[in-house]
Amino acid sequence: MRPISRRNLLRGTAAAGALPLLGAGATTAAAGTVPAPRWIGAGSFTHVYDPSTAAGPRYLNDHTLIRARGRWHLFSIVGNSAPRGESPDSAAETSFAHASAPTPYGPWTTHADALTVDPSYHGEEHLWAPHVIEADGRFWMFYAAGGASGAAINLATSTDLFTWTREPSGPLFRGLVARDPMVLRTGDAWTMYYTELSGPGGHHVVAHRRSADLVRWSAPGVAFADASTDATVSVTESPYVVARDGWYYLFLGPRGGYEGTDVLTSRDPHRFDVTGYAGHVAGHAVEVVADGDTWYASAAGWFRQGLYVAPLEWRDTPPPWQSPDNPVAALDASGRLTVFALAAADRSMLRRVQLDPAADTWSGWEAFGGPAGAVPTLGRNADGRLEVFSLAPGGANLHHRVQRPDGGWDGWEEFGGPAGAAPAVARDAGGRLEVLAPSPGGASV
Repeated sequence: MRPISRRNLLRGTAAAGALPLLGAGATTAAAGTVPAPRWIGAGSFTHVYDPSTAAGPRYLNDHTLIRARGRWHLFSIVGNSAPRGESPDSAAETSFAHASAPTPYGPWTTHADALTVDPSYHGEEHLWAPHVIEADGRFWMFYAAGGASGAAINLATSTDLFTWTREPSGPLFRGLVARDPMVLRTGDAWTMYYTELSGPGGHHVVAHRRSADLVRWSAPGVAFADASTDATVSVTESPYVVARDGWYYLFLGPRGGYEGTDVLTSRDPHRFDVTGYAGHVAGHAVEVVADGDTWYASAAGWFRQGLYVAPLEWRDTPPPWQSPDNPVAALDASGRLTVFALAAADRSMLRRVQLDPAADTWSGWEAFGGPAGAVPTLGRNADGRLEVFSLAPGGANLHHRVQRPDGGWDGWEEFGGPAGAAPAVARDAGGRLEVLAPSPGGASV
């Protein structure tokens, strides 16, 4: 059987012989008075570490940061950068880069790779998405591996962060596309979050399992299920959960494009949904760490050369800088200014129309459909009618809606794809609209 690559997994490919994912079992957080949840934003990302060598440029992808013994340690997927316009071969990701620094901003010192693929260890053929925690006097590295035997979550441990020993009993568990593990203490047990499918051809989900000893894990539940059944592009990658002030914040992506991470909040660490939308961070494979009272977001990805770090913001109001949520406006067929924006709660599309330009009077906000994967893009036909183009919530296909000559609107229709971000729309020399969008991963237009 051919090994399953991360590139295929991003399209929802399931490993043969894997077990189906079971239903969710929610555990409610302890009752009590807690402050309102915060909005999440981030400042500008700074390039802080380049893993390239004399042999050529290299990239980092899913990674982990941990502070131990006075230094920050980075462990990450690492690979050779692809030629411009192409995506790397994720099947060639067979080692974990290791570097350390006094602060998240560096300077970073490169160390020997922390772990290299071992085919004799239950069929390992790749190494993906390490996550490292410290517990019971040692360090625990959870990572995604597998190959012909199917997707697996594996474990290696260390006492010094430099020498790692794989768990003798083998993979902790297998799944359909199980990858991107992240472990957090929740109540009286450990919770592992990871990327999964609800079943062959099903929804992309963030699954969870619980453990008392970090080795034996429960049956899976569902922490978050994306509404789309389109399995072409995964949108529940790199789950990362932060506990703060009685709330849990789930970071996941890619959403709103390859370099986009949405944040959802919940009182229950085992159940999230889009009504808990709490913000967006413009980075891929985002991780979150705190150094005292200072919080950081880190990011990496196929099309970046290393690690990026930004200040993480806990806000009382929605971040104003987020370009994916900015409103758009244009004149409609009747010459009225029409504004479209996304609702903060569920990212449904809203519309407001200027009724009288002289008096500057406006209609109220009204629902226009959705939710949407990114802010809409507007085009204006040769006869003055507006067309609205939107990225589907799953970040895959485009949709559009056309204004009728009488000023009303036809319904939403599939426009095609897949696309990796909101499109650009313009009229050509002949008056026709042309729509251009990057593919998922940004490999082509």
